[in-house]
Amino acid sequence: MISIITPILNEEGYVKPFLIHLNKVKGDFELILVDGGSKDGTLNEVENCRNEFQGKLRLLSAPRGRAIQMNKGAQVAHGDILLFLHVDCFIQKDSLELIEKEIGKGVIGGGFRQAFFDADFFLKFSSAFGNLRVSLTRTFFGDYGIFLRKDTFEKIGCYENIPFLEDVELCKKAKKCGKLVQIDRYIFTSPRRYLSHGRIKLTIVFNLACLFNIVGFRPRFLYRYIADK
Repeated sequence: MISIITPILNEEGYVKPFLIHLNKVKGDFELILVDGGSKDGTLNEVENCRNEFQGKLRLLSAPRGRAIQMNKGAQVAHGDILLFLHVDCFIQKDSLELIEKEIGKGVIGGGFRQAFFDADFFLKFSSAFGNLRVSLTRTFFGDYGIFLRKDTFEKIGCYENIPFLEDVELCKKAKKCGKLVQIDRYIFTSPRRYLSHGRIKLTIVFNLACLFNIVGFRPRFLYRYIADK
């Protein structure tokens, strides 16, 4: 079984369509939502959709922080495969079946190809560049749908509680334990961060930060001098 773990915080308007879509995905899974202290209508939207999952949905609370929330979900997960899925990311209907197929081949984890909803030329270019980077490095950002065997996740010490690139650090540690793959299916992501913070800025920030991290710069340094600007 696959345990889907999704951190949420003030996601009113996003969590309901996420749940409606996910309930149509094929495969044996449980969904663990970990709330970091939402103050809007997020939790009401979750409760309104709970019955549709027939006991497969659990709602937990944890201190605010994406790494903290995802680690909390992983601690209680029943599945032997963990899929960390952002609330504004939509996987395709056969994605879980493809994950199980790859794990059955002996890989320890991986992610998908990434594309944006309603993408203009620049966002399409950003996705293409990001997918090329992943194909060369097997280092995924969180919106690529990172999945790992649960025993591997526990072996490498879970997500590091850092403000930036916790997903990249996880992949770096995981690659020391086995093979990561990029599944040939798209995960579709909302461009909301790019639209609110600037498409060019975020594309440069994320890819520069990933490059510098690969060659040895620590995430806290990169957050201070690149991301937090």
